[in-house]
Amino acid sequence: MNINVSNFRQEVSKVRLSKKAFEELLSAKKIIESEIQDSRFDAKPAYINPLLLPVLSEELHRIRNMIDHESHVLILDGFKVEELASFKSLVWTFGSLLGKPMVQNHLGHKVIEVYDRGGKSIEEGARYHQTRQGAYVHNDGVSDPLPIDYLILACGQKALLGGESILIDASSVYAELMAFPEILEELKCDFFFENRGMSDEEQLFKAPILSFSSEGVPLIRYFRVYIESAHLKAGVPLTVAQSQALDFLDTVLDQSSVQHRVLLEPGQVLISADNKFLHTRTHFIDMSAPRSEINDTEPLSDLNRYMLRMWLRKQ
Repeated sequence: MNINVSNFRQEVSKVRLSKKAFEELLSAKKIIESEIQDSRFDAKPAYINPLLLPVLSEELHRIRNMIDHESHVLILDGFKVEELASFKSLVWTFGSLLGKPMVQNHLGHKVIEVYDRGGKSIEEGARYHQTRQGAYVHNDGVSDPLPIDYLILACGQKALLGGESILIDASSVYAELMAFPEILEELKCDFFFENRGMSDEEQLFKAPILSFSSEGVPLIRYFRVYIESAHLKAGVPLTVAQSQALDFLDTVLDQSSVQHRVLLEPGQVLISADNKFLHTRTHFIDMSAPRSEINDTEPLSDLNRYMLRMWLRKQ
């Protein structure tokens, strides 16, 4: 197998839709909003004939090509709006045109609000998007046996302090671990994972942490807390070799040489190939006390750190 190891050290590419493409996006947004009526905004599939959006469709094709074959990650600028409801609709429309939105929780939601609810910690069973905790380098698609293709993280409001996104190229991690072939072999073996938050009925499944695409690009599926929890629930403790492999992987992920940090500003959208790029964030502090729910009528400027997340598969 030819292993394609990139050298991701450069700045994350920032792009912006052309004026015409953004106008087409807004037109699509209006059409989709007219069909939502009283249902939740992401309850129904959002589809617009690409022939009606020629410029936007071409620019979306370029974005997919960048994510699939070039940098595997980029920041899309220009999505800053005033109202929360409009922000949700804009991100939903864009994501629906870029790929096929996937369900992210047991309620069937395809857009997840990422903000601190002030409840349980990750160690106590909460999902990452419900907390303000940092650390825990991971992919988002670890809870689903079938990996997602694109991760979207759209910034509506940033934190008072902290909340930087840390991006890590799986190829860089693989390159660092090539000096430890026994560790690589262990990571290619199956580990238990859990479908945390994805279904009312808890399910465990097995998958390797390290695999490769058909082009030989290293792919990583990882969230250590979820793996340890899944092994505990399966009644199959991690072996000494498995624990050592995870320790080696964590140590590499913690190195500044494989990390790139970016603080998303309101209106910026991070798009990445989920299994080719791991990510995490730094711990953050908000302006106000955490809230369990947020009203759609509120202006984004009044919110604590607030992101929208979508998982997409290729159409």
